[in-house]
Amino acid sequence: MLRDEARVGSYEDGAVIERRASHDDGWREVDRRLRGIARRRAALDAEEARWLREAERLRIWKPLGMVSMVDYLERVLGHAPRTAQHRLRVARGLAELPAMTKALEQGELSFSAVRELLRTATPATEAAWLEHARGKSLREIEELVAGHAPGDLPEDPPNPEIEPRVVQFELSPATFALLRQARLALDEEHGRHLDDDQLVAALCGAVLDGQPTAEPTGRARYQIALTVCERCEQGWQEGAGVRVPVDAATVERAQCEAQHIGSLDGEGPERASQDIPPSVVRFVWRRDGGRCQTPGCRSARGLEIHHIVRRADGGTHEASNLTLRCSSCHTAHHAGLLAISGSAPDRLEVRRCSDHPAPVGGAVRLDAAVVRVQARDALVGLGWKAAIARAAVDEACAHVGATATIEVVIREALRRCPRPVG
Repeated sequence: MLRDEARVGSYEDGAVIERRASHDDGWREVDRRLRGIARRRAALDAEEARWLREAERLRIWKPLGMVSMVDYLERVLGHAPRTAQHRLRVARGLAELPAMTKALEQGELSFSAVRELLRTATPATEAAWLEHARGKSLREIEELVAGHAPGDLPEDPPNPEIEPRVVQFELSPATFALLRQARLALDEEHGRHLDDDQLVAALCGAVLDGQPTAEPTGRARYQIALTVCERCEQGWQEGAGVRVPVDAATVERAQCEAQHIGSLDGEGPERASQDIPPSVVRFVWRRDGGRCQTPGCRSARGLEIHHIVRRADGGTHEASNLTLRCSSCHTAHHAGLLAISGSAPDRLEVRRCSDHPAPVGGAVRLDAAVVRVQARDALVGLGWKAAIARAAVDEACAHVGATATIEVVIREALRRCPRPVG
């Protein structure tokens, strides 16, 4: 048994250095070396994320004869399919989060920890999540994130009902090959890699919608009977006999094109009403060629009508205020990830959040629609009800104008929120 001394090998500048050390010093040296390796690995992960974003922008897989960015990560970088998807998700998310990128570069957080934090962290809440994550293990960070939605703060009470559902399938090799081919077809149709949630939504939409080129009837896609909590405005959606909680962005998205069937608590059914006249729906569908109008996405599946200017902001049902979006792009907009402005069909401006210019003088300028969503989420994260937060943000935007930064909007909105009763 080795008691008094140990031989410790280390690599520095390519040369193997052997030294004799006491047993107590030996384990400390090994610990120091392993921690250094972990820091260097994290820095490499941060560097890889930057280059993955550049590779995706250049569509690097095309000249190499590969079918997608995930295929490139599998063949060239040796990642498993699931790992490749996680790597891409983290790379995209870090583009909006400079402080978290720095923490990864300096080895303060591991790649796995950043992957979990990106499920909830936004530019407005990034600092708070970093503060709470420091010194915690990966398992503790997973528990910290669980039950929180993007835009929530760590102190917010978790809502276990909105946690993602984990679904596992056992597929034959032939069916697995079909799934990969379907993913490739949908990725090419949407002009980007779809994550698991977007992929399954697109597959389900293809079944529920029928033929993508079917003649539009003008009837609204959604029949909405929402149960909404008066305290928190939580919504629920029926799914084959099961009532599933959904987030506010999903409710707003559905309300863009809805046929309202009234309350389910009454004694009998009410007369159904539809916001957008069927003739206008048919016109917009044909005008936009039955395809999503987001640049780079020409999907003909899961199409939905979107109001460019929200009804709450004075938007109308005129055709110039309506545009076709696939369910993936429509969801991204209402989640604050895709900015749509202008008028249809020739004066539309569409940008993803990562396309916004870099901060100038410490102030981040975003599209007005994105500012509203993120400012509202920030107020909800501070404890105000969604309805109060929305009204305060609307008043703040009307006061400071459409070009104000998100910091200014949040500050003005806070002045319009009622003081908590102590």
